Amino acid sequence: MKTSLLASLAFGATLALAGGFSTDALAAKAPKPKAEPAKPVGEPIEYAALETRVGETISVDTTFHTTRTGKLIKWTQPTLTVEVANGSSEPMVLTVPKETIRSIMILTPPQAAEPAKDAGTSGAKKN
Repeated sequence: MKTSLLASLAFGATLALAGGFSTDALAAKAPKPKAEPAKPVGEPIEYAALETRVGETISVDTTFHTTRTGKLIKWTQPTLTVEVANGSSEPMVLTVPKETIRSIMILTPPQAAEPAKDAGTSGAKKN
């Protein structure tokens, strides 16, 4: 009787250990969620307001789940034309139809640091 009890306990311990290892192995094999690419920082803008912003850098999110970032070179009522850098010496020119645009952002350049005030012009009264 003692032998069967010891055998049962040993078998149970083996199953418990094997079960722990298999869940660890499955956890290690599980795909990790992909990090989302960094979103450009900018100011949302309406399509019609882009008419006066030709030459500025924009980011366009489309209904095809793509984002196009580049210089706005042409605005018309039905389409935007954007010059996109593609890693070569010549940029790519893309035309984006208005009906495929989900959102548009004007990209803001990094804020320039405010120049340090001169110690002599701080406005403090002299003794």
